[in-house]
Amino acid sequence: MNVPAHETVGYELPIWETAVDSVRQDQFHEAAGVSGTAFGETVDVSVLSNDCLHGARPRKALGAKRLHVGVRVTQHAAIPLGEPLGILARVDNIRPDHRGRYIHVGFQFRRPDGSVPVEIDHQSLILDPNPAPVAAAQKKAASPESESEFEVQRRVQLTPEMVSGYSFEFPHLEAHHDPKAAAAIGMRAPIAQGLLGFTLLFNVLAEGGLSVKFDIEARFKRPIFWDDELKLEFDNRQLLRALNGDGKTTSELWIHDWK
Repeated sequence: MNVPAHETVGYELPIWETAVDSVRQDQFHEAAGVSGTAFGETVDVSVLSNDCLHGARPRKALGAKRLHVGVRVTQHAAIPLGEPLGILARVDNIRPDHRGRYIHVGFQFRRPDGSVPVEIDHQSLILDPNPAPVAAAQKKAASPESESEFEVQRRVQLTPEMVSGYSFEFPHLEAHHDPKAAAAIGMRAPIAQGLLGFTLLFNVLAEGGLSVKFDIEARFKRPIFWDDELKLEFDNRQLLRALNGDGKTTSELWIHDWK
């Protein structure tokens, strides 16, 4: 298989610049239906994570289809709104899967003095057009996901305007905007960016008191459709989750460290 350079371990994209100002952050928050007041004059890292989508691979070399499956964010210091940052992106790890390959791209958001307030591990599944067959295995009986330890924090009714609005920086990703494009990839309706689920859950966490330093991981388990109703829950220890109308987890937010 002819693997492009940007899908090999050690590949570095050219450094580029970004900033999250109040206008940009407010646009993401308004689309997600969250107030964002918990962040004050600082950057919400779930919004900053959208820069990883912009830079996970060269824009003119999109190549094979990818599914965004998660991000792990380590914040060493808060970033004031509007602060300019340089971004260094490097392919850190690639591992096989029967559907293709998982790729981890590490992003460092650097200040002009060289310090790195935020690092993000951007995780995607590169889909093989001819995936290997799944080995036959005896299926375990499905068990309902436990409800006893979780407390409902909020219910969110998604709309097409929310899903499309959150993806305003990615008009070329038509499955977030267009029912026909979504149907072409086997989805019953347009799907939300995984980062929308991250923004919803991180806002719940931040409202309980925002830490300056933390290590958190968002995992995107199932598609979120633009007409889903989500239930946001917290177990008050290390996990927040979003459940769809069928009671299935669509997104998780794991708290590895919260200072």
